[in-house]
Amino acid sequence: MTVIENKLNSEELEEKPSNVEPKRTYKIDEVLEHFGSVGKFQIGLVLIASILAWIAAWRILFDLIAAKNNFYWTCTQNGTDLGCIFEEGKMPCQVDANVALEEDGGIGNGHFWKFDEEYADHSIRSTMKMSCSEDWKFSFASSIYFIGAFFGVWIFGSLSDMLGRRKTCMISLGICCIQAWIIPFFNNINVYLACRFFDGAAFGGFFLIAFVLEVEYAPPRYRNKVGTAFHFMTSVGMATVAIWGMIFKSWKWYALALAFPPTIMLPICYFMLPESARYYLGKGKDAKALDMLEKVAKWNGKEVPEGCHLFEEDEEKVSIRELLGKLTGGRLVRCMLINMFGWFMTSLVYYMLWFSAKSLAGDIYVNAVILGLAELPGRVVAYFLMEKIGRKYTFMGSIGIGCICMFVSIYENSISRKIMYCIGKAVTGSLWAVIYLYSSEMYPTKIRNLGSGIGSAAARVAALIAPFIGDWLEVSPVVPYILVGILAMICCGVFMFVPETSGKDMPQTLEDFELLFEDGKERDEEKI
Repeated sequence: MTVIENKLNSEELEEKPSNVEPKRTYKIDEVLEHFGSVGKFQIGLVLIASILAWIAAWRILFDLIAAKNNFYWTCTQNGTDLGCIFEEGKMPCQVDANVALEEDGGIGNGHFWKFDEEYADHSIRSTMKMSCSEDWKFSFASSIYFIGAFFGVWIFGSLSDMLGRRKTCMISLGICCIQAWIIPFFNNINVYLACRFFDGAAFGGFFLIAFVLEVEYAPPRYRNKVGTAFHFMTSVGMATVAIWGMIFKSWKWYALALAFPPTIMLPICYFMLPESARYYLGKGKDAKALDMLEKVAKWNGKEVPEGCHLFEEDEEKVSIRELLGKLTGGRLVRCMLINMFGWFMTSLVYYMLWFSAKSLAGDIYVNAVILGLAELPGRVVAYFLMEKIGRKYTFMGSIGIGCICMFVSIYENSISRKIMYCIGKAVTGSLWAVIYLYSSEMYPTKIRNLGSGIGSAAARVAALIAPFIGDWLEVSPVVPYILVGILAMICCGVFMFVPETSGKDMPQTLEDFELLFEDGKERDEEKI
């Protein structure tokens, strides 16, 4: 009887048609891997994202050049030149050898000072005739930019998860264009501060979204290359901002020159920037997600796998609080807090070095170019280290070197301090490359932009503190370095408690996020 049944079963199997291709469920990363290497689509997306990274870099350091300490002044007593001691880059009240001077138009003993009209347009400080008592507003101008970025990453991070990456990027880039054209036409410090706030908020949108988009469309094995290219171009932007200042000595012409790039990119992004397939999939729009992948395949000369059905998330829509509470032991919350601390320290060390560059000996333009170029080796080294030892240990090693640089910078030697600044810039260059990539790889799709936005918000908090640390260094060159060095040491230690993401699929669901830890445990057991 058994032989007969086996024969009948084999005959039934032979009668079934063999040319019908059953539908197979794919994750987006699996489809991207099926396409092979990066193609025209990814290269075009990386090019757009890189130009947006340049624009963001120029906007961040706008104050460093436009409000530079490059102005000239004279002092008189009832119209007679007093021959006061002039020190370039310092206000009259900041030069100890001078007698107490009053602002132009003051009363009393007749000692006045005023900006030299011939060089007044070189800096916002002299154009707006800022007094010594108002000089703090220019440190605040840099800080208010990052206050705007703090709110921007939250607002635009949430909007991108609701409206999509493309629409949100267009909105934030439009805001950047509007304020960029307002700044050069108003000689009012309050208008300037308001524009810098909205400039920062816009940065919190288009910069982060550009990075997330290019990473989401990159196959897992090319994600590191794509992320490194993005941050490499950001460093190039940081280095070239001083070149703009060398060309346009007048800060207004400098501001107008920097208003053109975002204006040109706005229509380009409108016609060429794609929407995220992962966003569509997260919203349950499987057909649109598949359509986007078919466009990627068409551009790259490939084909979507036959019978492809994308993985559909069956989870019900929940609030962020409920989403975070679903993980046993609060793993996601713990990783999010550690990741935020990583963002905070990366930003604090990075912008502390930038905004304290004015305390370094030498020309501010040359120093800015050198510090910008110093980041490039760090980006390249970070790429190879992330490939060899992973994201987590690359970050830990880089922040550890940054800690050493902080402690060595205590010694007041101009040459050694410049060397430490260059090493520190190279290290922070690698830190940015790691933290952006790590954040995009760690979070599940539903909260990827929000998670990266929260980390970026922590970075903006550090960045708004950094300009005042730069001022603090002029008073006490020891305490700030020790404080930041200790914080960097702590950051290095706590990163031991986050998972490695190198070579793994980007988590689509909370269960996928848990697998980041399980895979790590399995690898550790295999090594044992």
